[in-house]
Amino acid sequence: MSAVGFDSLRAIVAHVLEIDVAEITDDLGPATSGQWSSLRHIQLVAAIEQAYDIRLSPREIRSFSTYSELSEIVASKGITT
Repeated sequence: MSAVGFDSLRAIVAHVLEIDVAEITDDLGPATSGQWSSLRHIQLVAAIEQAYDIRLSPREIRSFSTYSELSEIVASKGITT
């Protein structure tokens, strides 16, 4: 399964954060990027849920603070990123 309109999770994150895909590293998160705000965190969740037709639980939404952690959560839903 792939995201509609995006070729990868990295592309979704880059689009929402308005950064280049090349800037996305495993440790990218609010602590390392001024682009990743609390509003953008929710926008990321909404974009990922829509693109992959999945739902993240409130616990999952609160639990990730890096790209790597987000990728693990998405992978746990059976999505190849």
